[in-house]
Amino acid sequence: MTPDRYEVSTAGRQRLTGVMQKRGTRMGYPAGVGFAIGIVFIAAGAAISLFLARKSAIQGQHYATHAPQWVPILFGAIFVVFGFLPLGMAWKQFAADRRRREAALRYPNEPALADYEWHPNGFEVSEWPAVAKAVASALVWTALVSIFNWGAFHANGPLVFRVITTVLDVVGVMIWIGAGKQLLRALKFGHSRVEFAVFPYCPPKPVEIRWQPHKGIEVVNMGAFTLRCVEEWTESHGTGKSRTIVVIHEEIWSAKWDLEQPRSFQPEEEMDLRFDLPADARSTQLAAKKPVFWELEVKLDLPLLGFKETYLVPVYSRA
Repeated sequence: MTPDRYEVSTAGRQRLTGVMQKRGTRMGYPAGVGFAIGIVFIAAGAAISLFLARKSAIQGQHYATHAPQWVPILFGAIFVVFGFLPLGMAWKQFAADRRRREAALRYPNEPALADYEWHPNGFEVSEWPAVAKAVASALVWTALVSIFNWGAFHANGPLVFRVITTVLDVVGVMIWIGAGKQLLRALKFGHSRVEFAVFPYCPPKPVEIRWQPHKGIEVVNMGAFTLRCVEEWTESHGTGKSRTIVVIHEEIWSAKWDLEQPRSFQPEEEMDLRFDLPADARSTQLAAKKPVFWELEVKLDLPLLGFKETYLVPVYSRA
């Protein structure tokens, strides 16, 4: 099956919006820093759970009461969980650096394989890792808010504290709803993949690619298949405790195929796509400090649950 209409964007460089998935393999700071931050959080959480749980007392300006032992234990456990986040990122950075060094020696004349751990026949995406992350986030939020709920309602906290806690409870419900939707997507769509006609793609030769949905797509109202070149970096906003770091994705070039009419999909039906690349197309550099990568975005308007997924595409200026 092929789409209806093809067009190349003339908008030039533009920032992408929405939740950005970090694609570069560098963390932004040395792996040792990540390990150190993670160990500090884990140690602090263990100290809270082991020592403060014995006293198990919470005192406030308007009230003083003894908290049950589960409150400091749970509070410490949350610190431990947050400690594993930078620890996991540091390990990922360490493993990526090691793989990059080994690949440079193993594939000295193959920049694609030296840059990223590609599977030359295609790129597969599963919905289940997103489910695990969504459920884990919901569980951590629920654990954190349960401490607020005890202080606000069981310990007769101030009215303002109870109002804030109620708002946090509503946010928690929304997080669980989001996790439920993610679970439904995983049950409906499972996994999907793209198959590469060649590896890697070298401009100005076209990208010929085949999209292979696994299941769950029967009728498509409308849809778009967009190939884009993206540059990625991070920006920090604010100072001190309010400082946040956000991932920025800026589109350099894109072209897309549109589905303009409703289509029926047979089980595991495939979609063949061809994109003509510009002669000066940027080369993929996922291991760079400011990564550049190519991705195929599939966005389909379906009854009930929509489908949206992105797949990395190996476009390199030379093989």
